[in-house]
Amino acid sequence: MPIDYKEYHPKWKLISKLIRIKRAHNKCEWCGIRNHAIIKRNVDGTFRSPSRWEWDMIYSRINNSHSSMTESLKYYGFSKIILTVAHIDQDKTNNRFYNLAALCQRCHLKHDIKQHIANRKYGRKHKGKHQLKLSI
Repeated sequence: MPIDYKEYHPKWKLISKLIRIKRAHNKCEWCGIRNHAIIKRNVDGTFRSPSRWEWDMIYSRINNSHSSMTESLKYYGFSKIILTVAHIDQDKTNNRFYNLAALCQRCHLKHDIKQHIANRKYGRKHKGKHQLKLSI
């Protein structure tokens, strides 16, 4: 999902870059996977890179079907890791470095899963204190 920079600090791009590159050394701070790595995830969360044979298939698909690298990777079950910066307390105004973490897609999604479920269930316009609370 594209980021709406209006919701973030005016220097968010710089803050994010400092966290991802300087502090995290271009790796997910929770699972350690490198930024821009091409991987296939297993159900248990482990991952592996494509073999030489799989790279041949990916490039062959690109050349023969004129598909993009992203489409070809997805076709064979691989994805490219893109680090993002998460607010640990989920408050976009709290930009203290201890509250920020450089995370891969999987770790970021796992961290935000409750928020994603609520957004899906009630819609984004009902966030926060206006959110309907149900006891189960």
